[in-house]
Amino acid sequence: MTATLCDPWIERHIADGRLSPGARGLTREAAAEQYNECNGLVRSDVDFVYTPGQAATVVRELLGDIGIEIAADTRVLLTDGDGGQRCWVHLVEPDQLAFAAEQHRLITGESIHPNPIERALPWA
Repeated sequence: MTATLCDPWIERHIADGRLSPGARGLTREAAAEQYNECNGLVRSDVDFVYTPGQAATVVRELLGDIGIEIAADTRVLLTDGDGGQRCWVHLVEPDQLAFAAEQHRLITGESIHPNPIERALPWA
């Protein structure tokens, strides 16, 4: 008998109707990539899907554009309180994320919608 491991991130997206049950055999990254490709989505689309790890990488990129550097080994979490570095965690406010996304668009010309990033990141 083979044990099947369930990924809570994939299960949540299946329950929300974003992923099909066939995504259970995929990695998070492969499931997100398949969803985005099948629906013709790019990072500027509100329905774009990030894994939590991908979202954290994009947050580092966006905040780097406004002069806030976050180390690669620092966990990125959303907060409705004061943002900033806290030991091994960096707290990001949704408004700060939206501002950084707008600045990124002005600097690079690439639009990145902040809502999918918010959906992917855990809250503190």
